[in-house]
Amino acid sequence: MKKIPALTATAALAASVALALTGCGGQPASSTAAADFPKAGSTIEWIVPSAAGAGNDILARIIAPVMQEDLGANIKVVNKEGGSQVVGLNYVAQAKPDGLTFGNTNIPSILGRYLDPSKKAAFDRGSFTPIGSFATNSVVIGVNKDSKYKTIKELFDAVKAEPGKITVGTDSRAGDDHINLRLLEDQLGLDFNIVHYNSGADKVAAIVSGETDFALGGVSSFYGQYKSGDIKLLTVVEDAASPFAPEVPTLKGSGYDVKPMASNFALSVPSKTPKDVVAKLESALKKATETPAVQEKLKGAATQPAWKSSSDVAKLWEERESTIKPVIDELLKQQ
Repeated sequence: MKKIPALTATAALAASVALALTGCGGQPASSTAAADFPKAGSTIEWIVPSAAGAGNDILARIIAPVMQEDLGANIKVVNKEGGSQVVGLNYVAQAKPDGLTFGNTNIPSILGRYLDPSKKAAFDRGSFTPIGSFATNSVVIGVNKDSKYKTIKELFDAVKAEPGKITVGTDSRAGDDHINLRLLEDQLGLDFNIVHYNSGADKVAAIVSGETDFALGGVSSFYGQYKSGDIKLLTVVEDAASPFAPEVPTLKGSGYDVKPMASNFALSVPSKTPKDVVAKLESALKKATETPAVQEKLKGAATQPAWKSSSDVAKLWEERESTIKPVIDELLKQQ
């Protein structure tokens, strides 16, 4: 057998090591860009696709300082509102995939942004890689303090007695509220008179003024008016009571077989961001979520601290999309 020259053997060994490091796709298994991510003094943009002072913005400013300390880089919260959050979400999806830009991709609210063609989103689920989810927001149903409906059964019985007559407000067409109401209609055989407003604040104002019979949405959006007594919560669409309204019965406990509808506050980076960079951001978000002071502040904003990993969020996103897409398709046919 012909011997391989020493130099050639050495070269072959080096090539073998290089191949092992690059992986099957030719990309580094451990990105050199991630090795020193983030560089000291660098700035990471947290894109909030809604206005300053809105729920996403408040939560971002609770989490960002703790993540910043862990990463050793500046985290700048940037509000890019417009187009029912599409402006900010487009910005994140199209950003350079270097870990220096991430943003809110809350589930299920993001689904209506890209599954509805009229919103002209330049992204879909494949445009993002989740970092993780740090909190949940239970869905509740509320009425005016002077409403004649004292229980969820009384309300739903009235809906059954007068199909299409009982009014309910949403914060937008094909948004979370609208989709959840359609799911309730399908699962319980109900028919609401759905009225769309321009924002969650307008929806809540309509309940307080008595303009609509009831409203559905995240408990955090009703919490101030609920604590002041202007709104009465009839039910929580969960299997367990909300810690922010423990006396309010669950829909399941009231005898209605409906799947829970909680929202998840999730963060994502552009899809081609290196895995090592995603892992560093995921670790920092997890540490922030589990920090006692952060948890107290999240609870103060009526959101429940709850950690979900990058992979768990990706799975949840896919599952919710498969459930909600048919509902949005149906809504689009009715336009």
